[in-house]
Amino acid sequence: MRTALLGAVGAALLVAGPLAVPAAADDGERIDRLSTELTLARDGSLAVREEITYDFGSDGHHGLERVLPVRARYDQTHDRSYPVRDLRVSSPTGAATQVQSERDGDLLDVRIGDPDRDDVTGRQTYVLTYTVPAVADRRPDGSTQIAWDAVGAGWQVPITRADVVLRAPGDLQDVRCFRGSEGSTTTCEVRTTGGEATATVQGLDAEEGVTVSAVPASGAVDPAPPLLVDTFSPARAFAATPATLGGTGAVLLAGLAVALGLRRRTPPAGPATVDVTSLPPGVVGAVVHGHARDEDVVATLLHLAEREHLTIAEVPGDDPDGATEDWVLERRTTTDKPSRAEQRLLDTVFDEGATSTTLSAVRTTARAGTQLTKEFLEDDAVARGLFTSRPSRVVLRRLGAGLAVAVAGVLVTVALAVWTSAALVGLAVVAVGVLLAVVATATAEPRTAAGRDVRARAADFRDALAGGVGDRSTRLLPYAVALGATQRWAAGFREAPPSAPAWYAGRAASSSTFNVGLFAGTMGGFSASTSDALTAAPPSTASTSGGASYSGGAAGGGGGGSW
Repeated sequence: MRTALLGAVGAALLVAGPLAVPAAADDGERIDRLSTELTLARDGSLAVREEITYDFGSDGHHGLERVLPVRARYDQTHDRSYPVRDLRVSSPTGAATQVQSERDGDLLDVRIGDPDRDDVTGRQTYVLTYTVPAVADRRPDGSTQIAWDAVGAGWQVPITRADVVLRAPGDLQDVRCFRGSEGSTTTCEVRTTGGEATATVQGLDAEEGVTVSAVPASGAVDPAPPLLVDTFSPARAFAATPATLGGTGAVLLAGLAVALGLRRRTPPAGPATVDVTSLPPGVVGAVVHGHARDEDVVATLLHLAEREHLTIAEVPGDDPDGATEDWVLERRTTTDKPSRAEQRLLDTVFDEGATSTTLSAVRTTARAGTQLTKEFLEDDAVARGLFTSRPSRVVLRRLGAGLAVAVAGVLVTVALAVWTSAALVGLAVVAVGVLLAVVATATAEPRTAAGRDVRARAADFRDALAGGVGDRSTRLLPYAVALGATQRWAAGFREAPPSAPAWYAGRAASSSTFNVGLFAGTMGGFSASTSDALTAAPPSTASTSGGASYSGGAAGGGGGGSW
């Protein structure tokens, strides 16, 4: 433990008043006399009596304001407390002595007087008495030292005369006195008789004070330890001690164990019991890939065409090779009832009850409807027991859980940093939260056991498409599109091509023999074009034309007016 003062240099540096002071006094105000009596007790506490004769001048005031330091820096992790106890105020001149005190950081602001009256003028005398515990310090050599700002350098008015008396048990030795502004080494004369030292200082300017220090006789004072208050320090808050390192390691190991548990492989699917073709192709694609994709929406549209809800026709371009320029989609009437996702898709493609449209017309207007179609496909998988909930919700729940741990870790870190030296443990909680958020998001699994069965069955089904899987029609094309196996599907018809589907009109069906290879390539192009058309962003509303087309339709402008 260090002492508050070490020798004369330390005493000189204590010629400092409060760090915050009242507002500057009006012209003409002064202290005619300030008499300070300091009585040191055997336990190191200090009894203080201040008699202040203050000249308020002719302007009315409420009374006297006294600012007392009650806390000061001690070391990197502690402040030293100087609590003011048993404060009493009187006035021999009859001035009002109501006391209002308020803590302001390291200071105690004491206002003496009537807050409802401001008629205090002329010379008034106030007597303040109070006690401050644990003031004296034990020095490394075993002796005791007392150092005190008898007149603080925070007074905003000049002081005509200051009288200081220091009393202590036993004889006083090495008595010193310093006067002036903060940090001054100008000495003042001290008279010492046994256990009493007195000093009189004339003509102190505003913000000048007097500091006295002395060493009581050996054994005369047995000072109590200084009153220390923990303060925040990064070095203390994040101290690497065996306890904090052990706690940090335990938290990190626990988090790693949880993260490894999240990364464990999902139990393999059981024997496949679901016929893939009994499910909508868009749902199959969503289950296989863990979420609905653009290809699943296209597969749904083709599935609707297979069920006579619409026809699809190529619009050839002007190129010699007859490449498709656009696609015409015609709505048909059928008794087949579409699912919720299918109805949303039909309403998206055939806007406002239209019966005919083109992909170019749908482009940039169908993005929102396409997103809803994907969500409805996922909802269909949930309803069939293939997803636990929408995949995005599964991810958000897992991400939210990890982030909640990280946020809790931040709060724990702050609390531990303020009140303890174990903030490293809080940082470990933050790291665990981030790790869990990353791992949990990456390993999010929306599929149920039944969903995993469908995924396993779909993989076998995809491999079997090359052999035609026994179906000699185009009925399985939507499933091939959802599984990304259109060319594999077409390869299954090399020996015996199927008949052209009734819903298709285009180059592949223009001859007597249906060209299934060309059809597969054409459908690949249709799939890409449809995906692009359904998900293209709406055009910007900002004008990029070279000139204005109406008043106010150009850059710049603005205006103003009176107010």
